[in-house]
Amino acid sequence: MNKDFIYKYRYAIGGGLALAIIGVIVYINKKRIVKLGTDVVEYAQNKVWDIVSERNIEKLHPKVRDKARELINKAEKELGIKLRATSTLRTYAEQDKLYAQGRTTKGGIVTNARGGQSNHNFGTALDVVPIVNGQADWKTTADTWNKIANVGKSLGFKWGGDWKSFVDKPHFEMTFNNTLAQMRRKYESGEVEGGYVKLA
Repeated sequence: MNKDFIYKYRYAIGGGLALAIIGVIVYINKKRIVKLGTDVVEYAQNKVWDIVSERNIEKLHPKVRDKARELINKAEKELGIKLRATSTLRTYAEQDKLYAQGRTTKGGIVTNARGGQSNHNFGTALDVVPIVNGQADWKTTADTWNKIANVGKSLGFKWGGDWKSFVDKPHFEMTFNNTLAQMRRKYESGEVEGGYVKLA
């Protein structure tokens, strides 16, 4: 048995042991590594199925985050529908830019709310879309949206599909008994904590 063989054998054993240790650590922490484009992200298994959604959910008001995760997880478990959170917190400027779409800029009209007139501006709303074969299905049937809405409402969300003036089926929000005017007043007068409006 030559020295090169012994060296390679020891190297292989050492490498295998290192991989085994890493595997145990990952198992104990209940985490897995997810590759998204050029980013490698640690993704906790007890959150939602989709790292894009998880990143967007993290932008929500702390009091809404877990309910948003529950909405996505329940839709998958009870309906077999994989939802993605596509839009959560928006700044006033981002809201104004969205409002301009279809009015003074290219595209179709997607909102009637200017900056400060949407619960997205306070991190208490999210938009979702079913993911089918890896693609967002914006042409989801009314029946499917109603099923998703029932899940959301059971968790305390209000659904944009119930609105009369501008039906917005992907939209779910929690107000904690605050009107938009109250949210806006709190935000603009500095009644915030950790960058978010105080809801109580």
